[in-house]
Amino acid sequence: MKILYFSWGENSSEDAISTFVSMGHHVSRMKVILQDYLYQPAVSAALEKVLKGDTFDFIFSFNFIPIVSDSAQACHTKYVSWVYDCPHWTLYSPALKNECNYIFLFDREMAKTASILGAKHIQHLPLACNTKRIKKQLQITEEKAAAIYEHDISFVGNLYEHNHYNQIKYLPQNLRGYLEGMMAAQKKLWGCNLAAELLTPVKVAKLQSYLKLETDPNCPIPQYDLFQAILLAKITSDERIQFLNELAKRYDVALYSASGKRLCPDVTHKGTVTYARQMPQVFNKSKINLNITLRSIVSGIPLRAIDIMGCGGFLLTNYQPELAEYFVPDRDFVFYDSLDDLIQKAGYYLSHEKEREKIALSGYKKVQRDFSYEIQLAKILRSIRGQDAPV
Repeated sequence: MKILYFSWGENSSEDAISTFVSMGHHVSRMKVILQDYLYQPAVSAALEKVLKGDTFDFIFSFNFIPIVSDSAQACHTKYVSWVYDCPHWTLYSPALKNECNYIFLFDREMAKTASILGAKHIQHLPLACNTKRIKKQLQITEEKAAAIYEHDISFVGNLYEHNHYNQIKYLPQNLRGYLEGMMAAQKKLWGCNLAAELLTPVKVAKLQSYLKLETDPNCPIPQYDLFQAILLAKITSDERIQFLNELAKRYDVALYSASGKRLCPDVTHKGTVTYARQMPQVFNKSKINLNITLRSIVSGIPLRAIDIMGCGGFLLTNYQPELAEYFVPDRDFVFYDSLDDLIQKAGYYLSHEKEREKIALSGYKKVQRDFSYEIQLAKILRSIRGQDAPV
């Protein structure tokens, strides 16, 4: 097949392109500086010029980009997108309903939402990891990486301390109390979204009077969904900061993030890492790799979890429905259900090396076998040909 790969600076471009090529497909790459997903006339014009100048079986991109969809629709070309962000606000664009779209989403609940919003060809598909590339990298850098990236526990990710909720200057006591109570209840539960039920229209209306949220008229996102995402980001921020601080009181904890040091003073701050070259070293060399899922990801497997196991790392994570569906707890990974459980399990697996390494190896083999780019991209290709659908 002849594929036009639309590249906007995403981390996974080389993995996807090299896999398409290894599968025998011809790939042309269009690299752009994407400043606006909804309206960037120069990009649209350039894309349509390429589409009119050649014949492609489809355009491919990570994440759903409305200007690409509109150009594909105008040029009668299929547009395949694989979404790995959640929330993914462009799903509220009118372009979602274009007939040319074939959209694959890593979170099953998000896929259901996209279908309700009017997407014609929508599928749920977990994300992938290029274990072949990672294995080669780790072999090349084995000696150098050991001293730099060895930690008892590491976490790679954002602390979301600049979330919108923290920027609200005033809320009446009864409204703030209601929201704080809702968030406290949500912190005790994974795999569900209490905000979807408890954030009523009345509460949203009150919130709007204290926090103005502007949206692009070309992508009309409901205020309800925006406020829900704000609360979930706040919960995520609180959890990540609290969990890291509590773990750091007992163990050696390293944080790879651009977030400020003042939030976790006892954690070893290591700055940011590159996705393709440095992050695999962290996951492979750390004894325990922590995943604390962004709360807006209700059911799906975060890319961080796939990457940790795909690098041969031991994964200690919160519960996610799809993670427990595709992998076996305590055999491929370990999950915690509370802060106390996290602390206890971290201590246990730090002191049980053989058991920890056995679980890490099992998770690695499962990702290598079932979540490679070859496997997942083959599912996409079969689906757009109408042969079958991802599960």
